Amino acid sequence: MSIKGDIAIPFAHPVYVRGVLDCLNSRGVRPSEVLANAGLSWQALSDGQRMVDFSVFRRFVAQAIQSSGEPALGLMAGSMLQPYHSPVGIATVSSDNLGQALRVLSRHARLIFRGLEFEVDDGARWSVLKVKPVRPLVETHVFVMQSILGAYCRLLEAILGRPADELVVGLPYARPADNDVPCLRYVRKVEFGQECLSFQLPVELLRTPSIAADPRAFSEAAQACRKMESEIGSGDFVQQVRHALLERLTRNPDVGELAVDLGISARTLVRRLAEVGATYSDIKDQLRKAHAAWYLKHTELSMEAIASQLGYNDPTNFSRKFKNWYRVPPSKMRQTLRSGLH
Repeated sequence: MSIKGDIAIPFAHPVYVRGVLDCLNSRGVRPSEVLANAGLSWQALSDGQRMVDFSVFRRFVAQAIQSSGEPALGLMAGSMLQPYHSPVGIATVSSDNLGQALRVLSRHARLIFRGLEFEVDDGARWSVLKVKPVRPLVETHVFVMQSILGAYCRLLEAILGRPADELVVGLPYARPADNDVPCLRYVRKVEFGQECLSFQLPVELLRTPSIAADPRAFSEAAQACRKMESEIGSGDFVQQVRHALLERLTRNPDVGELAVDLGISARTLVRRLAEVGATYSDIKDQLRKAHAAWYLKHTELSMEAIASQLGYNDPTNFSRKFKNWYRVPPSKMRQTLRSGLH
């Protein structure tokens, strides 16, 4: 799905793209049309481990801005991102205090934006989070920078329980000629023309406890982030297993059956997954969980049909597992997703 001359690299996590689509939907734009024109599909965005390639992302951003007619769409979408939709967001907001939250964010943010580097620099008076692209973002530069700004402000509010009035933002582009600065809706002080995107806060503010501090949730989310990073470093094997299983999910193959299809032994498959802290059952659970929510939101399939698509012979087992994943029955989840409250 690359365009000639584009940078063919994994760039953005599907949860981010879905957040932009939710923003479009709230503005009366049909997400399905934007996806089709960008060469994306809902199914591709339901795999939480498959990053969206930059060439596709460029098409998506162009279509999204054109369809909405809103130049500041990135900022709006970022401010609407839900922290609890990814392990990175959960680990950040459930940290003990703001300082720990920013360290977690700088360490794991590449799981959401693979093409960016996040770095925290704590000085005597100020703590500065710097965001630098690994490669040129070309025409998506302002969109991405504004998206991160919106998402960062939302995270700060989720951690502090209030807007961070102490925040000073440095933006790596010039002040608009018409002096229209949409980000001032979220930030009191902005400095344009900076070397990189930066977020500056007083050091003493880092000791502020998070209003959503939860040691158990933090531990589980941090572990999930580490596992995702291990999978990134493992090369293509985990992705190969995930994609092969996704294609066969309806018939629910066991580890031996999938190993045969991949041309390796079951023992080798299990061992190679274990080397990066993954298991076959966990991968299957992740796929089922993500696709269950997708089917509920985007199709009219019955619970029995969804269970069958996910490889469950007994719909009761599917409903029981779904409650373990989301703490609500699938029928309630469908109602919530359709109402736009989830």
